[in-house]
Amino acid sequence: MRATFVDEVVLVSDAEMLDAAQTLWREVGIAADLSGAASYAMLQTGGAGLALGTRVCALVCAAGSDGAGPAEMT
Repeated sequence: MRATFVDEVVLVSDAEMLDAAQTLWREVGIAADLSGAASYAMLQTGGAGLALGTRVCALVCAAGSDGAGPAEMT
């Protein structure tokens, strides 16, 4: 099934996901937990090697207690 639907898997660290969650909160007011910010973390770190100008869609979900939100920003 992987060969049919997935082109590549990119790994990001917990620290990169935390940074992404905090950036999402500060910049656009989205409270995401670490796993919810993983796709944005990949984009922030350049992990996919996308060409400049490439259109992307990053799914950001969840609002668990391990990400960033109002409590973490005070």
